[in-house]
Amino acid sequence: MGDRTSTDRHDGSSDVHEESATGGLAGLSGRAPDGGGTGAGDRAGLTRSGPPDGRAAAGSGPGGGTAEAARADGVPGGGRAPGRDGRLASHDGGGRRRAARGAGRGARTRTARNPRGVVTLDDVARLAGVSLATASRVLGPASARRVGSELRERVEKAARQLGYTPNLVARTLAHGASDLVGLVVPGLAEPYFAALADGVLRAAERDGLAVLVGAGRGDPEREIAHLATLRAQRARAIVLAGVDAVAVPVASGLRAELERYQAIGGRVACVARELPAADPGAGPLGDLPVDLVVPDDRGGASRLAQALAALGHRRFAVLAGPPELPQVRERVAGFTAGLIGAGLPAPRVLHAACDRDGGRAAAERLLAEGTDATCLFAVSDAMALGALDTLRARGVPVPDALSLAGFGDHAGSPDLTTVRPPAEGMGERALDLALRPAPAAEPYRGRVVAVPGEVVVRGSVRRIG
Repeated sequence: MGDRTSTDRHDGSSDVHEESATGGLAGLSGRAPDGGGTGAGDRAGLTRSGPPDGRAAAGSGPGGGTAEAARADGVPGGGRAPGRDGRLASHDGGGRRRAARGAGRGARTRTARNPRGVVTLDDVARLAGVSLATASRVLGPASARRVGSELRERVEKAARQLGYTPNLVARTLAHGASDLVGLVVPGLAEPYFAALADGVLRAAERDGLAVLVGAGRGDPEREIAHLATLRAQRARAIVLAGVDAVAVPVASGLRAELERYQAIGGRVACVARELPAADPGAGPLGDLPVDLVVPDDRGGASRLAQALAALGHRRFAVLAGPPELPQVRERVAGFTAGLIGAGLPAPRVLHAACDRDGGRAAAERLLAEGTDATCLFAVSDAMALGALDTLRARGVPVPDALSLAGFGDHAGSPDLTTVRPPAEGMGERALDLALRPAPAAEPYRGRVVAVPGEVVVRGSVRRIG
């Protein structure tokens, strides 16, 4: 498997809407640079930023000029048409024009809009004083031909003044890919997946893309249907999150649909809560060119150990889950490395089930055998809450007698010191990977990116000294 890298977490927010009850894909629009809103989640289909019929909304550009849609009957009375320098040529009721002085060579002031009131790329080019080809390179999909900064600023300013919205249907026909990206998740009710979707939205809006979201709800056939819809929409990239196929051999139907999508140039990045227990020499989905984004469990646990050491703790015990679980091994190894890096001895490790009952049992054993630890680290918040049940039942006050920390920041543990998973950052990174494929290499080795989480110190840990 490829080298693991890390990326910083970014903060931000955006509205998220889930799939409708009809089974279609719900449309999510990232916040566009002009502040366009998101679509309603109770309606299947895509909602884009800006007016739904593609017409430009009235607004003001940075030069102070306004853009007004022409009347449906095409009569120019009262309308305004911008000159090439951004000034306006106004019309009185008799249709007489007072043309503003134009800027640039041979500039002529336009006197009327398209009769339908739709702002076209040609309108933008005229106002900016550039060729249609130049305007297309600035506002169209990424082009190999670069445009100078002065021309780019003129085109972008004209587009803002006119309220220009690209014709996405024409763009799809011309370039073979739409300005859509897809996200397939189990659902959005769980905060983890809602946050992950928010990260995908933020990454999409930076590139001016819209997001279609499908909720698999644990049904592989439903996931396959969502992938087929995204393929039919010619989505540029797909983020696949929480799908069982990440950790186990891919079901034949899902694999076949991914191959059909990749055959038309599509790329997929998967998001998993842990590293898959698979051959590290293969990609996360076998030999498919699919990248994988995972939380940096090892790094998060190491940073937690360092934070606890900085609070004065010197002796630790670790309540760990089954050692065969990859995330357990990563978290125990990271926590131990963090302590050793701080000049402290390795902790005592007790293994049990990685759930609340396991946390109760491990804490009972620790207390029965005796410990001089001042802080317990449980590799999951569920285990930490189970340990807290035992400590309370045995009359051990937390944090006065014994501090306690977990991992995961799950709901139900508002006072627990923990490591918050980087769901938003993982969503952002996954879409970035899918949109920006690695250089071609033979044989393909799927990229694996580990995104660091955030240490959150709360009331379950006290400072010593």
